[in-house]
Amino acid sequence: MLARAHDGAMNALAQEEFVRISPEVLYFGTPVAVISSLNIDGSTNLAAMSSFWALADRFVIGIGGSGQTGANLVRSGECVLNFPSPREWQHVERLGHTTGRSELSDYHRQAGIVHAKDKFAISGFTPLASEMVAPLRAAECPFQIEARVVAHHGAQGEADFHIFELRKLIVHAHPDVLQTGRGRIDLDAWSPLFYLFRHYFGKGGWLGRSFRARA
Repeated sequence: MLARAHDGAMNALAQEEFVRISPEVLYFGTPVAVISSLNIDGSTNLAAMSSFWALADRFVIGIGGSGQTGANLVRSGECVLNFPSPREWQHVERLGHTTGRSELSDYHRQAGIVHAKDKFAISGFTPLASEMVAPLRAAECPFQIEARVVAHHGAQGEADFHIFELRKLIVHAHPDVLQTGRGRIDLDAWSPLFYLFRHYFGKGGWLGRSFRARA
């Protein structure tokens, strides 16, 4: 009985140390990707995103329903995930107030988002031909992953977004972020651009390796 009373008191004390909040976004710290998709006229649209995760050769990504990227992926079924470093954060930010959709919604107008046809010119990224898909890559990004859509799920309820499952086709990596002669990622050289509660950050210092890590 004493033990239960003690546990109850400790739980009550722990509860008092927390505050219930309602954050506007839940971006606790995810890498940024710039996704290339194919417009209906054959040009390439670029859009910044940070809602994705990877498992083996698959990516699951979330895309807002008000932009051009979702429509492009539904129609063409292919894309490039370009991964910028902290060096390119301003390139990424220049994309933030633009959309590839020519018809602006009320959301776009209220948020100050404008239509931009040439996203490469707006952002400062340089177009680079892909090998297995039609959308162009962003040359400044140290990693580019060409991918194809294998599943699409529309959002349920009032949410306005798409969820896509992508399959990796080919990965391009700049030699500067690879171990010399090994074709493997140099963890000291590669630093992702992170998005934390709508702020940009780079990688901090090394903390340790997991048991799954290889040499």
